[in-house]
Amino acid sequence: MALNAIICDWNGTIIKYRTERPLLENVAVDVFKASIPFHPFKMARILRARRELRTLYREWQHHVEADSVREIFKIYNDKIISGTPVSIIRRSIDEYATHQHTQAALDHRILRTIKECHIAGKTTGILSAGYRYGIERILTVAGYHEYLDFLEADYLEENDGKAIEFRLDIYTRKADELLKLLSERSLEASRVAYVGDSEDDEGCFEIVGYPVLALLAPDELKDRYAQKYKAFVPKDETDLMNYFK
Repeated sequence: MALNAIICDWNGTIIKYRTERPLLENVAVDVFKASIPFHPFKMARILRARRELRTLYREWQHHVEADSVREIFKIYNDKIISGTPVSIIRRSIDEYATHQHTQAALDHRILRTIKECHIAGKTTGILSAGYRYGIERILTVAGYHEYLDFLEADYLEENDGKAIEFRLDIYTRKADELLKLLSERSLEASRVAYVGDSEDDEGCFEIVGYPVLALLAPDELKDRYAQKYKAFVPKDETDLMNYFK
């Protein structure tokens, strides 16, 4: 049966950053600047948060534990995000999306492939634990947002113009979210490709008919999942494009 839909992860797959850390750090800096000089208690909380986060980042080293990610988001939410005007956060992300280093982090090899597949009539979309608004803005600046049929990602919970927290609803539940997505869009799993880069995507590889390792994925993971799931490991952009065709 022919492949008719392509669903991609975001962090480590379309953008080289494997977590939302760069985006969150950018937001933290802008929230701190916005607190000067009228919100000294907020400034103090942000400075304490930075010290706590540095400790956690040192503990991460090369492996990101699920509990560590939750702890990091808790620090951001409790000490930086909660109570901050949503307008400040969105303005920070709007600027972050246009930064040269942000745009340079995108893997245009897979973005060009998504564009061509979308134009050819295949369903294309993103399923990610990343921040939906940030993904939308980055891809809009890059000129690719219009080539996606859907974007399922986590969001910023807010009330009356103030942020409450960055949600982590999809994180570690991606396989369940994929099944829900396939059902809602009447997509047959055996005709769907899922492109991912990490252990978080393992459950999704078990569901779809076409598991694919991102070009940015670590070589060790490519070898392991090629064996375990018979996942396709593209050599380059042309190889990836030909596989989807």
